[in-house]
Amino acid sequence: MTNEHPSTPDAASYHGNFSVVHFSRTYDEAFTLLVEARNYLTAQRSQNKKRGNREAVAKCIEEMRMTTRLIRAMAWLLAVRAVEEGEIPWDEAVDINDLMVDLRLCTVNQHEECSFLSPGLLDLMARVHALYMRTARMELQVAARCNGA
Repeated sequence: MTNEHPSTPDAASYHGNFSVVHFSRTYDEAFTLLVEARNYLTAQRSQNKKRGNREAVAKCIEEMRMTTRLIRAMAWLLAVRAVEEGEIPWDEAVDINDLMVDLRLCTVNQHEECSFLSPGLLDLMARVHALYMRTARMELQVAARCNGA
């Protein structure tokens, strides 16, 4: 089985002037990070015995933000695949109101305040943040074209 996308039909391009960029590597990276995050969080679940202290709450918030970034990135990449397959048009792939809410939550980068987190978690969070920012830029570009900006 190959991870390569089939060639994109002309109907999948946006008004003939927006070429679809194939996201195979980005999708593969997102999927790999999703599995890595799941494994990390599963392993940490048994170690999170302390409840209520500030560091535990901050760690939980950042883990949830990381998970939200991954979910949003995967959702966008799956929408791109649906467009490439001709299942939905570009304007259905982008929900600008939802995107704006997610941007407010997911672009926050709290690494300086979270120096108490493990180096492994900080590294994972940084890679997920970079992936999220790339996919958000892609989605913003498509949203701008769909809205005529």
